[in-house]
Amino acid sequence: MNTPQPPRWAKTLLRWLHPENTIEEVEGDLDELYAYACKRSGKTHALLRYLLNVLTVLPPFVRRRGGKTQYDQPFSLSPDMLKNYFKIAWRNIVRQKAYSLLNIAGLSIGMACSILILLWVQNELSYDRFHTRANQLFRLTCSAGDFKAAVSPAGMARGLQAQLPQVKGGVRMSKPSPMLFEVGEKKVEEKRVFYADSNFLEVFSFPLLAGNTATALSDPGAILITEETARKYYGTADAVGKTMRINNHDNFTIAGVLANTPSNSHLQFDAIIPMKTMASWNWDLKNDTWGNFNFYTYLELDEKTAASGPARQKLLQQIGKMFKAHGETIKIDFQLQPLTDIHLHSNLQIDVPGHGNIQYVNVFFIVAIFILAVACINFMNLATARSERRAKEVGLRKVVGANRYQLVFQFLGESLMFSFLSLVIAIGIVYLLLPVFTMLTEKTLAIHLLDGKLLMSLLGIAVLTGLVSGSYPALFLSGFAPVKVLKGKMRVAGGNLLFRNALVVTQFVVAIVLLVGTAVVYKQLDFIKKRNLGFDKSNLLYLPMTGELGGKQQALKTSLAQNPLTENFTVISDLPTKLESGTVDVVWDGQISRNQVVFPSLDVDENFVKVFKSQVLAGRGFDKMFLGDSSSYMINEKAMQVMGMNINNAVGKPLTFGDTKGTIIGVVKDFHFKSLQYAMEPLILRLNKWGGVVMVRTTAGNNEQTIKALEKINQRLNPAFPFTFGFLDKDLDNLYRSEQQMGGIFNLFAGLAIFISCLGLYGLSAFMAEQRTKEIGVRKVLGATVAGVVGLLSQDFLKLIVIAIVIASPIAWYAMNKWLQGFAYQTTLEWWVIGLAAILATGIALFTISFQSIKAALTDPVKSLRSE
Repeated sequence: MNTPQPPRWAKTLLRWLHPENTIEEVEGDLDELYAYACKRSGKTHALLRYLLNVLTVLPPFVRRRGGKTQYDQPFSLSPDMLKNYFKIAWRNIVRQKAYSLLNIAGLSIGMACSILILLWVQNELSYDRFHTRANQLFRLTCSAGDFKAAVSPAGMARGLQAQLPQVKGGVRMSKPSPMLFEVGEKKVEEKRVFYADSNFLEVFSFPLLAGNTATALSDPGAILITEETARKYYGTADAVGKTMRINNHDNFTIAGVLANTPSNSHLQFDAIIPMKTMASWNWDLKNDTWGNFNFYTYLELDEKTAASGPARQKLLQQIGKMFKAHGETIKIDFQLQPLTDIHLHSNLQIDVPGHGNIQYVNVFFIVAIFILAVACINFMNLATARSERRAKEVGLRKVVGANRYQLVFQFLGESLMFSFLSLVIAIGIVYLLLPVFTMLTEKTLAIHLLDGKLLMSLLGIAVLTGLVSGSYPALFLSGFAPVKVLKGKMRVAGGNLLFRNALVVTQFVVAIVLLVGTAVVYKQLDFIKKRNLGFDKSNLLYLPMTGELGGKQQALKTSLAQNPLTENFTVISDLPTKLESGTVDVVWDGQISRNQVVFPSLDVDENFVKVFKSQVLAGRGFDKMFLGDSSSYMINEKAMQVMGMNINNAVGKPLTFGDTKGTIIGVVKDFHFKSLQYAMEPLILRLNKWGGVVMVRTTAGNNEQTIKALEKINQRLNPAFPFTFGFLDKDLDNLYRSEQQMGGIFNLFAGLAIFISCLGLYGLSAFMAEQRTKEIGVRKVLGATVAGVVGLLSQDFLKLIVIAIVIASPIAWYAMNKWLQGFAYQTTLEWWVIGLAAILATGIALFTISFQSIKAALTDPVKSLRSE
């Protein structure tokens, strides 16, 4: 039965008029007198007596206090007091081992997860910031309608620098080219080789360990290699002046040795060759063309222009006018992309590989905060749930003169002690998990405790965690009224219970959102894997036509046709994974205005349709029986739509591609030749006249034999070049490497978030079962079953999880729909995904709670009721 309490307005009146230094004692005494009068004479009489008593305890002159009563003792923390706080905190940790273990485990795992994620985030945000003038460097990119590319014409760098004073310097780089490096008996195909202008080392800050920075790239016969490359071929970094043969054709002299490319550079290279070397055979460089987009152009702007958005916009307008002045009629929009934005903000075609995604950085930064918050919530929940155990300590401290600020400091100190203990353990966990996390993210991550900046960051995390997790318990515990505590009337307030429940709900909202995120990422990857690409990607083995194979096409085709393992082959210009060639110089029948749509092209031979198992919707494919096919074209459905044609009238229409006039002989069903993040583009197929890549469709179970057959053919026709091969389906899977990494990281941290939540839930359920020990004993005596008791103890937590599911569902739905919008072709987000995550979270929570519930239900009621 509840003790009668005076009306709130009457108590407010007392608190307003009575001196603050004795209000707690007086209020408690008057509450008791009111309860006694209620029982004897009723509420009306009790209220009158209460008001009379209020008047009797007032000072001689009733007046409102102008300020708070000043106490004699100031807020001070002597060394002895700090020592006492530390001793009590340590004693509580040792005495309450289970409680301490749950708190430290939750905080340690939460901190470790956050540190790992923040290491990855820091690495992603640090890209290209090591360059001395990084803030002044921009890459010139372009867009033609929806087609956005990272390349620009060969003549622009020199032309812009000559005519625009805002441009202090410009450097061009080629697309990466695989080349065969030969030193002595060692031959290796290096894939990360670039051509670059002679001022490459002046614009960028890549350290040159040996050689002359000013002249290293001036000689066409020179080459710069990295320290790792030098050690690979010469066994030492001292390689300047030595000779290296490339592609079995040209000899190059090592003009300098560069430090290994920093892992946080968007440009990853093993060797740099002077652009003058490429200029001897490249048409674009010989003519300084402004019409072909084949090079990466980096511009160094003056400080004023680099720092001003309007100034850069004005510069772009000038660049556009110069482009048109060179006779170019195509509508191109140019952009200046900051060097430090390239890694995370590039969704461009014809770009260097290995970019990140700012969306993933933001997502995982939020995940790190949430996981740390979940760990802090555990601490808050367990500390406030066990508040009654420390109530008398608080009461006694207040009676002997402690003020609230000192108590707050004490409890915050305890939480900071927990936090720093957890940090030490978290650093150990990070060291243990870092190799696995590095392998999962494919990043070079390290933790150096001697690094002052990192050490301060870690200490900052510990202090922040301690203050956040300890703030509410400290304020709550320090607010106990000593009169009520010492009279045994202290009860956990409803507000405290509501706050704890809200924290539990928050924990499971985070866990469910992470679970849904994991499920959707894997569902999208599975959708990509199983999607019909328009051709059969399985069992397609390819052999690049490097070295002498390009000049021995007929002999190569004859050798392939004679072997049953390799007879089902086709020769295409590029792999249909990331097709980069394209032009707007396309004219078709019925065209009204100049074309502004970029048309990628792919050169294929007569076997393409058969080997790729693609579908011809109208007309025919290329055929050796038709000699005129050298000037014929096939188009895909998208190209047919762009040209305003249909299946019935497309075949036979004239088509001009570049300078070559021809006829459309067939329409092929749309097939994907780029990542599914890009929408289908128009495609023109031409008859292959020069080679590229041999694609062989193997039969199931014969892959190894087919590889050996191809190796023998390569050894016979191309003995000077090493044998290289690949599988198309693996290359297609690699297009979604970052999504696979995201799925793996999501999976890991979703599991850890749930584990941390369950630690707190386990502690809370144990405390609740302990508080209700006598109630459970009475219920068992009266005939309650074990299942009934378990249900009784679980139902409150189950309600909280249901509320978490209701809140988490729309959040997860919105967040994952937003992520899926980054794909042109995406899976559907169905209700059962969220339902499955909810069931899984509920099952794990109930499993956690059941340990304590069953233990409490099986306890002998005689033990729990012995003292009654």
